[in-house]
Amino acid sequence: AAEAAAGESRQRVNAGDFEPLTLIGRGAFGEVRLVRKRDTREIYALKSMVKNAMVLKNQVGHLRDERDLLAAVGDKWIVGLFFSFQDEHNLYMVMEYLPGGDLMALLMKLDTFTEEATRQ
Repeated sequence: AAEAAAGESRQRVNAGDFEPLTLIGRGAFGEVRLVRKRDTREIYALKSMVKNAMVLKNQVGHLRDERDLLAAVGDKWIVGLFFSFQDEHNLYMVMEYLPGGDLMALLMKLDTFTEEATRQ
């Protein structure tokens, strides 16, 4: 069952509601793609994870916690979660697209942050 993670209204969505644009990244359990919602033309990051891999590696609880946290927070410092849903093979999270990569990638690239950089 699909559910809207943010806002009061719930809208049922599925993978077909999103037009894939480009691959953003791959991880141990799936991938993240830049997508466009077909009806609104809004851009999102769609994280898809293979159910079997999540179960085999005992990650279902962690994923549920991540989804619940992102749905509940609503803070400018935490990426927004708009929808979460599943199909027979995959679990999906439709999140706010923030260009520029993630904080860990930046930290690995720079090694340390200057005090000036942390203020930006």
